[in-house]
Amino acid sequence: MMFCMSCGAVLPDNAAFCPCCGAKATAEGNPEKSRLHSMKCTSCGSSDLRKVYRDKYRCENCGTILYLDGQRQNTGEDQEAVAAQVAVLLSEAAAFAEKKDYHNELLTLIKAINLAPEDNTVLLRLGRAYWRLGSLEKAMEYYRIAEDLYPNDPSVYTNIGSAYFKSGHYSQAKEQYEKAVAIIVSDPMSACAEDIAITYGNYAYCLGKLGDTKNAKKYLSVAKEKGYSKDSIDTICRDLHLFRLLI
Repeated sequence: MMFCMSCGAVLPDNAAFCPCCGAKATAEGNPEKSRLHSMKCTSCGSSDLRKVYRDKYRCENCGTILYLDGQRQNTGEDQEAVAAQVAVLLSEAAAFAEKKDYHNELLTLIKAINLAPEDNTVLLRLGRAYWRLGSLEKAMEYYRIAEDLYPNDPSVYTNIGSAYFKSGHYSQAKEQYEKAVAIIVSDPMSACAEDIAITYGNYAYCLGKLGDTKNAKKYLSVAKEKGYSKDSIDTICRDLHLFRLLI
């Protein structure tokens, strides 16, 4: 599976151009390199720039943030309009996901990330779409961006953990779930009740897969207290061959 170097969309076999953003399907089609070559810091004049995310760069000499197309200045009305467009795209992407049409889910989310490149929800949903299509590496790229931007949001680590879990990397998943749980314990208001329940439920499932039945039951009990669904609990218990839990 090939991905566009400009926007990350899945490319059809032998595609000459990206169907999403129109960029050439080769390294030569990416105009970023030529623009960056002549770019200098507007504050100190240094050309020592480090890419932070997409077209966002940081001057290594003085720390100024720059963009390939100049500094962005959006009015409140602009931001509201973008937020409205992103909300529509997220709804469309969710509809595609429900039908298991993950290719069109991904293309829709790429449109959203182009509008709101630092939106946490879009970043996490985009990561999820990539691992659903079998690209864990690409999923992690967006998850790590979310982690850099939102290090205190437990849902970031829950999503990373789930990507590892679905790929069978249970030890790596456990590390991520533990980060999420630690944040929730220290700041119970860091996530909504539903997300907290999912975090504890997923953590319990992961512990069970690693053979830690005792703590799997413990955290599954916590998940139920937080509102985790009975169907999800039953599914985990069946898969882990646990006795019926008195919770």
